[in-house]
Amino acid sequence: MGDKDADTLIVGWGGTYGHLLEAMLRIQATGRKVAFAHFRYISPLPRNTHDLLKKYKRVIVAEQNEGQFAAYLTGRFEDLGNIRRFNRVEGQPFKVSELVEEFTKMMEAQ
Repeated sequence: MGDKDADTLIVGWGGTYGHLLEAMLRIQATGRKVAFAHFRYISPLPRNTHDLLKKYKRVIVAEQNEGQFAAYLTGRFEDLGNIRRFNRVEGQPFKVSELVEEFTKMMEAQ
């Protein structure tokens, strides 16, 4: 979902869907090209996962834990160097405004 020619893909799974989708929409509203993929299951991963992740310059995996899914993806697809982590372990849902701010910073960083 999002811009087909984006450089950045936001990835989530589980209960983060709404927050990440809204963050992507707000980033798009600023004129930036960004895409979003949300995994409904991670074991096994969908067959096209590697192809999807390698299409993007930057893949931001957002998790409300210590980054287990990002670590899993990095270990599973060792040829990918484009995976970035955004982790929060606070026992509270993501704040969309914080996601937009942090993702924008990550998109601007090389």
